[in-house]
Amino acid sequence: MSNFQLQLLHASDMEGGGGDLLNAPNFISIVDHLEDQYANSLFVSSGDLVLPGPYLNAAGDSSLQAAFQAAVEEIYGLEAGSMSGITAASGRLETLLMDLVDAAAVTLGNHEFDLGTDLIAAMIAPVVNGATAAEVEWLGSQFPYLSANLDFSGDAALSELATSELSSQDAFQATLDELLAGAIPPKLAPAVIAERGGEQIGIIGVTTQILESISSPGGVDVLTGGSNDMQALADLIQPVIDDLQAQGINKIILSSHLQQIQFEEELATLLDGVDIVMAGGSNSLLADQEDQDRGLFPGAGEPYDTYPIVKQDASGNDVVVVNTDGGWRYVAELVVEFDEQGRVIADSIAENSSGVYATTDEQVEALWGDLESAFAEGTKGNVAEELVGAVGDFVAEQDGNILGLTDVYLVGERGAVRTEETNLGNLTADANLWYAKQQDAEVLVSFKNGGGIREPIGDVVVEGSDSEPSYQAPGANDVIGKPEGGVSQLDAASSLRFNNDLTIISVTRSTLLDVLEHAVAASAPGVTAGQFAQVGGIQYSFDVSQPAGERIQNAVIVNEDGSANDVLVANGRLVGNAEETIKVVTLGFLADGGDGYPLGEGSYQDRVDLMEAFADDGQFTFADKGTEQDAFAEYMASMFNETPFSEEETPASEDLRIQNLGERSDAVFDEPVDPLLRLYDAAFDRGADGTGLGYWTNQSDAIGVVAIANSFIDSQEFIQLHGELDQSGFVDLMYANVLEREADAPGKAYWIGLLEAGVEQGAVMIGISESNESLAMFS
Repeated sequence: MSNFQLQLLHASDMEGGGGDLLNAPNFISIVDHLEDQYANSLFVSSGDLVLPGPYLNAAGDSSLQAAFQAAVEEIYGLEAGSMSGITAASGRLETLLMDLVDAAAVTLGNHEFDLGTDLIAAMIAPVVNGATAAEVEWLGSQFPYLSANLDFSGDAALSELATSELSSQDAFQATLDELLAGAIPPKLAPAVIAERGGEQIGIIGVTTQILESISSPGGVDVLTGGSNDMQALADLIQPVIDDLQAQGINKIILSSHLQQIQFEEELATLLDGVDIVMAGGSNSLLADQEDQDRGLFPGAGEPYDTYPIVKQDASGNDVVVVNTDGGWRYVAELVVEFDEQGRVIADSIAENSSGVYATTDEQVEALWGDLESAFAEGTKGNVAEELVGAVGDFVAEQDGNILGLTDVYLVGERGAVRTEETNLGNLTADANLWYAKQQDAEVLVSFKNGGGIREPIGDVVVEGSDSEPSYQAPGANDVIGKPEGGVSQLDAASSLRFNNDLTIISVTRSTLLDVLEHAVAASAPGVTAGQFAQVGGIQYSFDVSQPAGERIQNAVIVNEDGSANDVLVANGRLVGNAEETIKVVTLGFLADGGDGYPLGEGSYQDRVDLMEAFADDGQFTFADKGTEQDAFAEYMASMFNETPFSEEETPASEDLRIQNLGERSDAVFDEPVDPLLRLYDAAFDRGADGTGLGYWTNQSDAIGVVAIANSFIDSQEFIQLHGELDQSGFVDLMYANVLEREADAPGKAYWIGLLEAGVEQGAVMIGISESNESLAMFS
């Protein structure tokens, strides 16, 4: 028996809620071409097919019914005009595109659940209201959604659509006639069996274990959930592999959506019997040299690794790990052979037949010969172009609604907003802070998760195939009235597509520190965790070489002019009363403990949800009051209507709000803060309070520490504590407070001698607090 050759076409993280959906027609046309190049071709997606945003929302508008009806009739081979009952709805466009490419399966990612489980049901479940074609609202998906570690039995929307059986792809499909006759095929399963060339291929799905903290799975239970534990996940998946093998299926694909490709790489080594692992959720671009020579998508960063990665499973057999960037930007092609035992032959994978294809016009033209052929009537590209174009035209109206101006490209790429401070992160966090202050002027800090920023705002321009990309402010569009640098409703809706509600909460100082620690807890090279924060009203430094929970080194709440308002952390230690409260604005999602943040009921005081509290409609009404998009729109109109935003993006080595000490030296304080901390001990025998320390850090550069020490001595607190002190009493106090002992005679005589010679008491205080003995005690 000869080897079996399979062409696996795959993608992940399409996430077409924003402008990335416009890449879909090119994507479909590339699949249309590639699938005809090999006898045995299989298309699988490893999750996040949908994402909240303007395109997902627009797809549910009734004005698009005609476009949806035409697509349904074309894709499923039905008589033109027969499906007049078809209803447009969010998520159904993406469902149609997957059926257009005959997807064998799609894995459930986290974003499928962002709007709750009703969205998933509306995408995949048929809706039949009578016995004629005109009474069918939706045919349902002809592919299954997969996940072996999700239990749907407790969810009202999905429980009836799920099966635990390992069935063939046909079991999840139903023709129009079968639906009219009452067929109710399942749409959710742990795995599916696809047949190509007489060979059976098992496809297992698996979803991130932290689903409950980053999305809204309703009554769906995440098995082995709560934290990323690859051994626990392997123990759950292995029986599914064994069941498939018991049925004689020895070619197995794991289509996983674990958020970080490092998890898939680890999981591959813990399983026995999986041949290919399709990663998902990390947007990790794998590309070999031929892929790069062929041309990556404009704005692409450095690939994570070559395509593919080869690992060894628990029995020492090769496992192929593949992934690519999302946003309908790439079609990945793996052409691989299996031996007679069904084991993957890694050496059969060649650069000239496996890799990634960027969904650019140039790549489509290179494959098809010209764009006209790629999108000619009757092609899959044409069907996708008509459907996506209808939604795109609807959304384009939003691009003419201008909120404000920017002179610079606003960085919102995943690899940036989840690892470092960015100018778009700063802008949106500042917008939330400004907005919250309209309700309560006492709000001091704004924080949000970087994972909530989904797209940059601006244009990526490549002049030629060999040119470096240029990142520019949004370009003008005279047709819709968009000026150069105009930031539009569409930009806001695409970048902030979750449109989270905003909430003011009062948290203790210790809780705010816990929040900052959580924001950097997952930071590590190559990791793009969504919990990484973007902030306003605060700056801090963190050290990734320290254990999670002990990484924040310095943190200062700042005024609008950047001066210190309140020192929260100095030298890794909380400053001030741990139970004192600070008002912050954050996303309702995070206030409820989303993305693993140490919040939720009982962790804060005096919660004010701005969707309920705001009374003023403001200038813009396209987004609900009290939401992120509304805050961004009103802030842009107020601050950057005439003078554009101009904060250039900086590398991590120059970031000031969020200072990664692996990239730069600590610059939270302009001057060393330790001498001031020691002065508080010397003068008042207590630790510094945050606002007081903030005030004196602003003063230290201008007047010096001696003048500050003298101010402490002249303060009401010092006088009330110690009364009027003679020179001897003053020196005794310094020894007691600073050195925690009685003064020795020679030492006391020395300091009294300086005082009698005219040296200021503040200078003596500094001399004792900065002595070697004091420094040894302070360290």
